[in-house]
Amino acid sequence: MSEQPTDGTTGEIPFGLLWGIKRSFIAYVRRMPDGQGSIHDGALPLGEDTILFPALETAADGATPGAGADPDHVWAFRGDVRFRGHAGMLFVRVAAPLITVRGDQAELSIEDPYARADADRVPLVTLRVEPGPAPEGGQVWLGSDVRLTEAGSALFNDVYQPGEPFEQLSVYLPLPGS
Repeated sequence: MSEQPTDGTTGEIPFGLLWGIKRSFIAYVRRMPDGQGSIHDGALPLGEDTILFPALETAADGATPGAGADPDHVWAFRGDVRFRGHAGMLFVRVAAPLITVRGDQAELSIEDPYARADADRVPLVTLRVEPGPAPEGGQVWLGSDVRLTEAGSALFNDVYQPGEPFEQLSVYLPLPGS
């Protein structure tokens, strides 16, 4: 079995989305003289390159507002990660990720980056998902071929083009009913 991440204290696997977003972008922000990153609403850094967005419970029927029609799975997470720099000209916010799965294809969307209450969710990346080796009492889904969407490109001020690869991700969830 592959090594599973732990919370660093109890050795238990944290349930949620584990994702490095775009490591080269994070490294770029770190190198900027005024570059800043901040984590809010329960998101946690795990090591230097991974963020845990804790899992939220989803309705048994998969119905989550904004998730679209008839998804196979909808996984909702909390957490808010923000990046700033260039005297305020750079601002990227990744908050409340939601993954909508249909077959082996999925889309990860986020809250409106400017926190407008009436705004639609922003489709950030598309990905392929497949089950992975899981610990007892849990399930693991591995996200590969993670690609930036057109709306995601706009979030990054068109520095990254649609289809740009982003970091692979993992989803750790409890088994239903546990």
